[in-house]
Amino acid sequence: MLKDSNEPLWDGCTNNSKLPAVAHVFTIKSDHGLSEAGYEKIIELVRSIFPEGNRLKENFYATKSMMKPLGLEYQKINMCPNFCMLYYFENVELTEYMTYGHSRYKPRTSRGKTLVAYNFSIIPKLQRLFMSPRIAEHMTWHRSHDAVDGVMVHPSDGYL
Repeated sequence: MLKDSNEPLWDGCTNNSKLPAVAHVFTIKSDHGLSEAGYEKIIELVRSIFPEGNRLKENFYATKSMMKPLGLEYQKINMCPNFCMLYYFENVELTEYMTYGHSRYKPRTSRGKTLVAYNFSIIPKLQRLFMSPRIAEHMTWHRSHDAVDGVMVHPSDGYL
């Protein structure tokens, strides 16, 4: 991982290295809900624009293998499409929302397809945010700022 974080995308490239570039494209995939095929088309285009011998990973599987040591695994949690219930813990076996009976699964678009649930997936987004030192600093500001006695600047300054 350390080698990938410092290895330039191609010989002579000074403004980006392999790991940050792959992480950025991976984030775009996640933020915009791109399929693996869509991701691979973008990578194919970018690799064709970059100089010969570039070190950008050639497909989604190779990228995922490179990112795995970062510990970005996640668990998908099914949710109500109205964001009012998670199918988690004691509700993990339910197939409909308890109050108004909305289905746990998206409507099928064609016969024979497997059931697809609505998912709540904030963890990967938070993990990617913490990968950026600049953003991580802002997200942890409440732990590191200097509190002034008697002045509440942030809820973490409150006392119980």
